[in-house]
Amino acid sequence: MDSVSATVFALLPITLLGSILNWSVFYSIHKLSSFNNSFGFLSANQAFSDALHSTTFLLYFCPMAFFNEPHMKHFSHYCGFLLLFCYELSVMTHFTISINRFFAAWAPFYYEKMFSLKSTRMILVILWVYTGSVAWLFYQYFCHLYYDEETHFFTFTKTEFCGQIGWYGDFLKNAAFVAIIVGLDVLTVLRVRHMTKKVSTSMSEDTQHNFTARDIRFLKQTVFQGSVFMLELLTYFFFPIYFKNQWIVFLGTSFAWVAVHAADGMVVIVCNPEIRRFLMCKKPMHQVSVTRSFNTQNL
Repeated sequence: MDSVSATVFALLPITLLGSILNWSVFYSIHKLSSFNNSFGFLSANQAFSDALHSTTFLLYFCPMAFFNEPHMKHFSHYCGFLLLFCYELSVMTHFTISINRFFAAWAPFYYEKMFSLKSTRMILVILWVYTGSVAWLFYQYFCHLYYDEETHFFTFTKTEFCGQIGWYGDFLKNAAFVAIIVGLDVLTVLRVRHMTKKVSTSMSEDTQHNFTARDIRFLKQTVFQGSVFMLELLTYFFFPIYFKNQWIVFLGTSFAWVAVHAADGMVVIVCNPEIRRFLMCKKPMHQVSVTRSFNTQNL
């Protein structure tokens, strides 16, 4: 088996998994009434961007590389633009979700106004316009992300200017957003745990256990997602510099770029019992929530 075929067969399962997981999450959120809120709208946008990224890799990159299709390679920079747009939309949606959770915990009296359904729709429009404009300017007008025949993965146009855009406009910018995401999520978890202790005297033992379990799931989900995105950014930009083995470079670039979106969908399913039960065709369970100066359902 040649290196190109091996690359495709390595990417095919993870792209298929990412597509199935994220489209399943997207469909579930639209069907579940418990997600008919600001957090649900943002989560659906997150799942859509992840699903589109995985599906583009599955339906464009894999056939292009496997069949050595010259026309698809010639226009691969359009595929690269779409992939970068989806990736950055995913990061920006993560960032917005973190702000959403932060305000739900720290400023609940302003939350309903800032994240009403109407406001959330406007936020989503702004996200799409901003991300699309920046992506088009950086990755379509100034530079291209195209398929490189030598390395068998996407790379930026090989000029000093495009190298600067790749470093500052892609890596450092997204790394900064991911770092802020992790910081906001940690602060949110600390706030929720503090409020849990304050109201613990008025809660039953079972309810306290459920409340604490929800905190732990939230902490695992947010920290894991932020860490995975940061790890992917580091491997994508530093592996080609410090490693010469093509398989190590491949695992740190193309594979990691796809795997991070598949992992995103998997984390959402694992951390949300409602979605798991819906996908398994089980009846939803009604959980007890506590309201005292802030609504835990907002989290």
